[in-house]
Amino acid sequence: MPAYYFLKTIRGKGRDGKHIIIGVRNIDAQVRREKATAEENRRYSEIAGSLASLFEVIYLIDLNTGRYKEYSASSKFAELGIKSEGDDFFRVVKEQTVGVIHEDDYARVTEALQRSNMVKVLEKCGSFSLSYRQILDGRPQYVSLLAIRQRNTSDRVVIGIRNVDEQVQRENAAAQESATYSHIAKALASRYEVIYYINIENNEYVQYSASERFAKLGMTVSGKDFFKSVKADISKYIHPDDKKRLFDNLRKDNLVEVLAQSGSMSMTYRQTLGGRTQYVTVLAVRPKNDDKHVIMGALNVDARVRREQSMARENEAVGEIVMTMAQMYEVIYYVNIVTDEYREYSHSDKYTKLTVSTTGTDFFGDTQHNMHSLICTEDHQMMEEAMKKENLLKSMEETGSITLNYRLMLDGKPTYVTLFALKPKEDSEHIIIAVANVDSAKRREMAYKQALGSAMDMANRDALTGVKNKHAYVQSEMEIDRLIAEDKCYDFAVLVADVNGLKQVNDTLGHHAGDEYIKAACKVICTTFKHSPVFRIGGDEFAVIMKGSDFEDREMLIEQIYEKMKANGSAGLVTAAAGKSEYIKGKDLRMQDVFERADNAMYEQKKLCRERRRE
Repeated sequence: MPAYYFLKTIRGKGRDGKHIIIGVRNIDAQVRREKATAEENRRYSEIAGSLASLFEVIYLIDLNTGRYKEYSASSKFAELGIKSEGDDFFRVVKEQTVGVIHEDDYARVTEALQRSNMVKVLEKCGSFSLSYRQILDGRPQYVSLLAIRQRNTSDRVVIGIRNVDEQVQRENAAAQESATYSHIAKALASRYEVIYYINIENNEYVQYSASERFAKLGMTVSGKDFFKSVKADISKYIHPDDKKRLFDNLRKDNLVEVLAQSGSMSMTYRQTLGGRTQYVTVLAVRPKNDDKHVIMGALNVDARVRREQSMARENEAVGEIVMTMAQMYEVIYYVNIVTDEYREYSHSDKYTKLTVSTTGTDFFGDTQHNMHSLICTEDHQMMEEAMKKENLLKSMEETGSITLNYRLMLDGKPTYVTLFALKPKEDSEHIIIAVANVDSAKRREMAYKQALGSAMDMANRDALTGVKNKHAYVQSEMEIDRLIAEDKCYDFAVLVADVNGLKQVNDTLGHHAGDEYIKAACKVICTTFKHSPVFRIGGDEFAVIMKGSDFEDREMLIEQIYEKMKANGSAGLVTAAAGKSEYIKGKDLRMQDVFERADNAMYEQKKLCRERRRE
């Protein structure tokens, strides 16, 4: 094996001036250490440059004096150039950010950046982050601020600010990314749990962890196949609900593809160590000018994620909501009500087959166009009106949401769906529209109502005659009483009929003949009052509530039934006495008043019939 040696020649002095002295020393170990150190420095420089280059501006602040230096990334790799400096960072923040930070975020940001508040949070957590909107190029853009106290330096803090507007907009639109990046090399190095330097060509890797000395990384582990090792670690240490998602994202082909498209990849998952679950964010980036390697860091974000979850104010909540809703709904639309631009999210194979565009610039126009081929004909008119932009937004003004039920054609069959539209509290320029497939539940409900209706109908029917029974009459009476009390009652009349001679038929011919006798009397009443409900309210007693055309023709119908009973009496057939009375508005306070007059009239008619028979 070749070894490094050091050779030195010296001309002899005095009598030996004509001679040369040659010395050779073995320095192989020293040279190899120097080369290894140089390689470590190169790798660290790549890591530092990759992280720091992601920030727009970096501030180094003295917490005691307020003095600060502002850095911006220079063209020289892995170096920062001083852009400006000042005496009081906290005064500058308060005085020079009015009109620069969005008015809705200004109070929150300036309060967080007060010296006392920063010191308190940094002493407790060592770092904190903020997401807010800043006016750039004449419009609000999202930026992310990360403040970190330097390790072993209690009075100095590093603040990095980067423009994350494109990332946030991408998160809101596609619900794909949820973690913010941290990019100040020296401060971040101490915060990462572990950093991997991966050779994409042969899968070899070196694993680093932060050492006690600030900004120094100590090599701890190296391996031959990162992707094989990470698969084993996922099985051991990752929360069961996150295993598949993390494994899919860290597959080599997927990781390389994502980095080629966006230059970075991040995701948050739960790690279980020592029986405790904590949130960890993994961030992967490509070093500048190096296509052979990937730098990946795992950052403990447990405190931040739990704080964000409890406050529900960070943008990751939008992604969580969308991901949750996506499991519940056929399709979700995220609509800008100012520009009418929209994006569609769907996990339903059935809905995907409809070939509806997933993005567009005119949501309401596209909706009106598509509904003719997608919505059942019977629901067209209702949905056309409801989904007009002005109608939908007006309906949402009062409660902030709206629900519409209609039928959608899926697989060629009418399918019951429910549309929910709501406006996020913190985003007045957008609405979320979700469509849920409720076909199974709706059809169960319809079957239940049908069965219930059949059962109720049976409960309200007289088993012998098939007309309504006393229970149904009481319900009708209660409804009419309510209408009378509300001064909304319609015109009606009550007829009371009592079958003559039923007891004699039962006693002489038997109860079967009596039942036929009752049915015959009921048939006469039903064929006379064809448009009014008939009730059997006793063994031989019937009532009719005349309304509509029967009420208008009541005198004629009463005369018809009198003539019919007279003819039946002559022929030895069933007869019945009948009396009627009309509802008198302002006088009758309940239906019972009308019934009693009709009942009295029936008995008067029965009495008259007896007297005629005696004559």
